[in-house]
Amino acid sequence: MVAAAGYDALQFGSLHDAKYDSVGRRMATASSDGVVRIWCAESHQMLAQLPGHQAAVLVVGWAPKKTLPVQLVSGAADGTILLWREQQGQWHSVHQLTVRGSAVAASFRPAEYGLMLAVAGSESPDICFVTRKEVVASAVLPAGEQWLSKPMEAHRAGLVALCWAPAASPATLAAGPAAARAAARAPLRLVSASSDRSVRIWRCDEKSEAWSLQHELVEAGSGPAVRAVAWKPNLGIPSSSIAVCFEDGLVQIWWQDMEGQPWNVQTSWSIGSEACRLSWSAAGSLLAVSGPERSLLFKESWAGQWAQACQL
Repeated sequence: MVAAAGYDALQFGSLHDAKYDSVGRRMATASSDGVVRIWCAESHQMLAQLPGHQAAVLVVGWAPKKTLPVQLVSGAADGTILLWREQQGQWHSVHQLTVRGSAVAASFRPAEYGLMLAVAGSESPDICFVTRKEVVASAVLPAGEQWLSKPMEAHRAGLVALCWAPAASPATLAAGPAAARAAARAPLRLVSASSDRSVRIWRCDEKSEAWSLQHELVEAGSGPAVRAVAWKPNLGIPSSSIAVCFEDGLVQIWWQDMEGQPWNVQTSWSIGSEACRLSWSAAGSLLAVSGPERSLLFKESWAGQWAQACQL
């Protein structure tokens, strides 16, 4: 990990987030000194520093390789969201927007659906969807790009996390006539979590671009706060899984047999201390659960049951 091999907390401040790019060659880190840093994943050497935020950077996210030219997003404690682009080895901020409260989520959807970014703030019930549009030269405006933001009210209170569903079609591993009639990709969905404890799944009609509430996994109410949600990567099977973690250390795996069926808790366990972040491996066989003091790696031991593999 870059955080262990090259990141100097005394010099850069607390490390709030770290993400690999889509091919695993570089990592971006979010620091409390307001700087985004790019690292070589192999050598652990710092490749670039991206100053631009006036507050601690809390979240970073890479765009899928196929959705260039935008490459990176970062969000800070003052609600500022910056979009970054690398040109001839130099990084530049190409767009800025603001969310209410602290930036708690900033994530690009899978490349199969085209360029779109979802961002959320801690004091807003909205998810803001950001898209890019090419502007044709006219007598009024020069040629260039335009960024469009469209909010969607997702909860009654501020957001704490969101995650896009994978794009893999449930019929990837199927054969025969049914596979030939199946869609090439899964429906566009995402899961969001709020400070009111609710966890909801949303689906987008790609023709009308309208979002609708599909399921509510956890209803709003009292109890331990939700800290993170993570949709499990799908390699082409009909079922779907979502991991949810809470401030008291509870981790839940929600499971859906196939699209249109109800969601249920497949299994749950406690890590014994606060759980803040979740991250799946690329194949979905490992789940990392991180807290303020440690990170634990879990592996599915047999159908639906998870066991700790190691502590990082």
